[in-house]
Amino acid sequence: MKVIFLGTSSGMPTLRRNVSAIALIFTNSNKLWLWDCGEGTQQQIQKTPLKLSKLEKIFITHLHGDHIFGLPGLLASRGLRSGQNLSGIQLYGPEGLDIYLNEIQNITKTYFPYEIEIKVIPENLSKGTLWEDQEYIVRYVLLNHNIKTYGYSIEEKKGKSRFLVEKAHQFNIPPGPIYGALKEGETVKLPDGRIFQGKDFVNKIRKGRKVVFCGDTTYCKNLVLLAKGADLLIHEATFSKQEEDIAKRNFHSTTIIATRVAKEAKVKQLILTHISPRYGSNNNRSVITERDLLAEAQNIFPQTLLAEDFMEYIV
Repeated sequence: MKVIFLGTSSGMPTLRRNVSAIALIFTNSNKLWLWDCGEGTQQQIQKTPLKLSKLEKIFITHLHGDHIFGLPGLLASRGLRSGQNLSGIQLYGPEGLDIYLNEIQNITKTYFPYEIEIKVIPENLSKGTLWEDQEYIVRYVLLNHNIKTYGYSIEEKKGKSRFLVEKAHQFNIPPGPIYGALKEGETVKLPDGRIFQGKDFVNKIRKGRKVVFCGDTTYCKNLVLLAKGADLLIHEATFSKQEEDIAKRNFHSTTIIATRVAKEAKVKQLILTHISPRYGSNNNRSVITERDLLAEAQNIFPQTLLAEDFMEYIV
C-alpha cells in the first residue's frame, strides 16, 4: 500500500498546501481509495500519476468544507475525463453526506455517468465495521470534534507471503503448477523423484498491515483503541503545543495530542497533517514554524513525520 498526501492544510489552501485529501493506492492492483476531498483535490490528482478511473471508494471524515468541497467537482470530472463504462464508486461518511451530494446534483443538474453508492454511518453508532472483503476490513470510530467526525482504519486480514522464485531456480524446479503448489505450502514430488516442502520456498507470513486515518478531533480514546498497533497513524495537528487553548476551543489537536495518541496506541509511524496556515514560512502572524511543529512531536514520539503535499509513504 502507498499513501499520497494530496492536501495537508487546515481550513483553507495556501500556496504550498491544499486542503484535506489523502490517497491510498493498492500497488499490486492499482486500485485507488480517497480519504476526504477538499476543494481542489481533482487538480492535485492531475499533478500525480493517479487516475480517477481507478477510484473505487471515498471515505469522508466529516462535513466541514475543507474536507468535502472538492467532492462534487471531482465526481463530475471523473465522468467527463474517463469516458463511458466507468466502474461505480462507493462513498462513506456521516449523515448528511447523501443530502449534500444529492442537492448539488439537483441544483446544478450535474449528471454522473456511473453508479454512486452512498453509505451513511448510522448516527447512533460510535464504532463498527464499515466494509470488508476477503483481504481487507475497514472500521470506523466516532471522534471528538464540533460536528460528527469519524476516524477510519484499514487492515489486511492476513499478511502475504512471497514465493522464493530464486530458490526454486537453484533447485531446478520447473515453473508452472508446481510453483503454485509450493507457494500454498504443499509437498510436491517431481518426476525425477525429488520431494520438496512448500514451507521451504516461501518467506514467513508477516502480520497484516494497518493504516489509520484521523479526521479533525481533540484527544479521543476511541481513536487510541482504533489505532492499536497500527503501522501508520495519520493524525491532524492543526496547532502547536503553545496554542493548546485555541485547539481546545475549536476541538482540534496539537502536536502533543497527536503524539499522545501515537504513544498510547503503540503505532509504528505517526504522520502529522491538517496544518494551520499560520505556520507557513511566509506568514508573519506566528513566530512558530512547521519545523518547530515537527520538533515538538519528535521530542515525544521520534517516529513522526510532518506531511507535505504530494509526499508519499509506503506501508
